Amino acid sequence: LQSKGPRKELGSAEPGQPYPSMEELKNVWIPHAIRMRLTKNKELDVCNWSESDEPSVSDDPDSVHVYDLMATVVHILDSRTGGSLVGHIKVGETYHQRKEGVTHQQWYLFNDFLIEPVDKWEAVQFDMSWKVPAVLYYARRNLNAKYNLAIKNPIEASVLLAEASLARKQRKCHATFIPLMLSEMPQAGDLVGLDAEFVTLNEEEAELRSDGTKSTIKPSQMSVARITCVRGQGPNEGVPFIDDYISTQEQVVDYLTQYSGIKPGDLDAKISSKHLTTLKSTYLKLRFLIDVGVKFVGHGLQKDFRVINLMVPKDQVIDTVYLFHIPRKRMISLRFLAWYFLDLKIQAETHDSIEDARTALQLYRKYLALSQGGAEPDDVRKVLKGLYEKGRKMDWKVPEPDGPGSPKHAAVYPPVLAL
Repeated sequence: LQSKGPRKELGSAEPGQPYPSMEELKNVWIPHAIRMRLTKNKELDVCNWSESDEPSVSDDPDSVHVYDLMATVVHILDSRTGGSLVGHIKVGETYHQRKEGVTHQQWYLFNDFLIEPVDKWEAVQFDMSWKVPAVLYYARRNLNAKYNLAIKNPIEASVLLAEASLARKQRKCHATFIPLMLSEMPQAGDLVGLDAEFVTLNEEEAELRSDGTKSTIKPSQMSVARITCVRGQGPNEGVPFIDDYISTQEQVVDYLTQYSGIKPGDLDAKISSKHLTTLKSTYLKLRFLIDVGVKFVGHGLQKDFRVINLMVPKDQVIDTVYLFHIPRKRMISLRFLAWYFLDLKIQAETHDSIEDARTALQLYRKYLALSQGGAEPDDVRKVLKGLYEKGRKMDWKVPEPDGPGSPKHAAVYPPVLAL
C-alpha cells in the first residue's frame, strides 16, 4: 500500500497499547485499517489509516470508505509435513460483552483445536522463511448501519419434496419413507428423529511400540452412507421422511454391515435398489432443517454430526446417550435403553436407521414423562441408578427373545406406502 499524504506511521500504537519493537515492525507488511477514496478524476486513492480515526466530515460518504482488517490466514511452513494453515481473527465487542460482560475487541489465534488470544500485531507480521500470508480479509467499517446484512436462507423447502433415485434398477419394493407434504413442512422447535450409518473408506494405520502399546499413525476414514429422518410429531409421528443412501465413487474397504446394515451394492447406482442420492442433496436437506430450527433427537448424535461434518447448535440437539447418563459412569447403548425402558428388542441382527431413529424419539418421550410428570430430581436419579444397577447385573447385555411377537410396549406406526 502506498501512503497518500501525511498519515500516522504504521507502527504507531493506539493509546494504552504497547509499541512493537523495530525488529517486529520489519515484518509488519499491512495496516490494520486502510482508507479508500475515489478522486474527482475517478482514480482510487488507497492509504494507511488509524483504527481509531474516522473519515473527515468534509469527505463525501459515497466516495470515501474505511476498511478494517478482520482476519488473516497464514501458511506455517514445515518441510517435514508440508506445513499447516492457521488463522488470526478479530473477535468483536458483541462476543466479549456476552461472554465476559466487557466491551472490547480482541485478536485470537486459531490453530487446529488451539484458540488463544494474541497481540494485534501478530496478525500483520509475516516472514517468508516460515510465516507466509495466504488470505487477508478486510471489511468495510459501519457496513451494518447502511445495509441490511441479515442472512437469508438460500435453501428452499423444495429440497425436502420427492426426488428421483440415482439407482438405475427400479425394483418393485416398499418405499422406506414418505416425503413431507407442503402442509408438513417443519417449523422451529419441531422434533426430528435422526440416525446415520457409516462405512470405512480407509483402514486405520497403526504400529506396536516396543512396550506393547499401539500407536495410531493414520486414523481410519469414515464416510456417511445412510441418513434417516423421521417425523417427531403429528399424525404421522415415527414415519420417515428422509431415508437417503449416499452414492460414493470412492473405494469402500469395509461396509461395517453388522453395525451399519449397509451391504455391498447398496451404494452402487448400477445395482442398488435403495433410494440413492448424492451427498450434496442430503446435505441440503439437513442444512435446511438446521436453519429452520428443528430439534434433532437421536443416540450418539454428537459423533454422527462430527463425521457427517455438520455444525448443529447445541440447543437443537437432543442426544439420548446423555439423557440417560450418570456423570463419570459409562455410556449406555441404545439397545439396552430400549429394552429397559420400552421393552423393545432392537438391533437383534443388524442396525437399522429407521428403527434407531424411532427408538430415540420414544426414549425422549419416556425421559420427558420421567422428568416432567411431577417427578422430583431425586426420583429421576433413582430411576437412573436402577438402570445402572440392572445393567451391571446383566453385563449390559439384552436377554435373548423368549419367543415370536413384538414386545408388549412396542409403538405402532402407520405403514409406509408401497411404490
